[in-house]
Amino acid sequence: MVGKKGRRGWGWIRRLPSKRYQASYVGDDLQRHTAPTTFTARMDAEHWLAKERRLIERDEWTPPATRAAAKHAKATTVGEYAKTWIKHRNIKPRTRLHYTAIFEGHIEPTLGKIALKVLTPEAIRAWHANTLVDRPTYRAHCYQLLHAICGTAVTDGLLPSNPCQIARASSSRSKRRPQILTIAELTTLADTIEPPEYRTLVLISAWCGLRWGEVSELRRRDVGAAAETITVARAVTHRGGCRVDTPKSGQSRIVVVPPHIRSDIIAHLRDHVAKPADSLLFSPVRGGCHLSDRTFRHHFNPAVKTLGRESVRIHDLRHFAGSQTARVGNLIETMSRLGHSTPSASLRYQSLVDGRDVAVADALSALAIGDTPDNGQDGTQKD
Repeated sequence: MVGKKGRRGWGWIRRLPSKRYQASYVGDDLQRHTAPTTFTARMDAEHWLAKERRLIERDEWTPPATRAAAKHAKATTVGEYAKTWIKHRNIKPRTRLHYTAIFEGHIEPTLGKIALKVLTPEAIRAWHANTLVDRPTYRAHCYQLLHAICGTAVTDGLLPSNPCQIARASSSRSKRRPQILTIAELTTLADTIEPPEYRTLVLISAWCGLRWGEVSELRRRDVGAAAETITVARAVTHRGGCRVDTPKSGQSRIVVVPPHIRSDIIAHLRDHVAKPADSLLFSPVRGGCHLSDRTFRHHFNPAVKTLGRESVRIHDLRHFAGSQTARVGNLIETMSRLGHSTPSASLRYQSLVDGRDVAVADALSALAIGDTPDNGQDGTQKD
């Protein structure tokens, strides 16, 4: 009869409504275990039960599900595991795209088809020795990603230990040192860049320390009363389309604007920004969702060239902010102002709670108008 269990000396065989047979038994763990598949013929179900019983009699038995998982793990390649890891990792879309590009471009071609279970330190050393030898920073990023993937595989029980064992491979010394403008050079840059509305972009980037994705996503509503503060709550990226997300640190922050540039921001809002609260402070050119760094470079590069500082990049404006803030504030204040991550959120926010960011902003203006005699460029804060 359909659905009736077959009585046996050991185990059960049941005919399903589909007319296929299902086999099961109670194992040494006193749990019910069912065959991973159903069978067309009853004798095939009996054969599966017989094999399971022999394993028990030989003291070689483990649950069928455990054996199936081990078999799958043995067959899983580095490529399969890594892509699943990237897909399910709790990361921002832009980071996921970055990881995918790194893996598919520089890890998968060499290591992707290797069974994860047999991935060895020797294989990784050989891969590393021939990967991006002329791009040390990007090479370090590749190694960091592979190390993290293998670390999870160790946690999952798929590797006995992490095969990424190359000393200092996760770090690299950048060949390029940040190019820090002097205060006088920064002032000249802001005065001469064309068109004039980019003056405020330079000033906010340099004196408030915003990243490009943050400053290009600023909107009228983000500027506080009398331009005393700027709320940095979002950033835009253009990998895989226009994406607006939280800042790089994952946290919004309020930056107190140095008093000496507040009038510039107020004038910019009056002359160059539409009235709606959602209006961008810096509008895109020829369409697009935001002003692109490529477009801005067409105006920025000629301006720094007139200073004799052709090697200065847009991101060096943020380095300028870091170096100046480090001169007048302590480490925690610098991290808070620039939106750097720290192990303790309470330390990151302490400077805002006790009002020290106002003092930092005032001191920055003092630097700009020459109240501080030392205009040296020590104390660079890297991103």
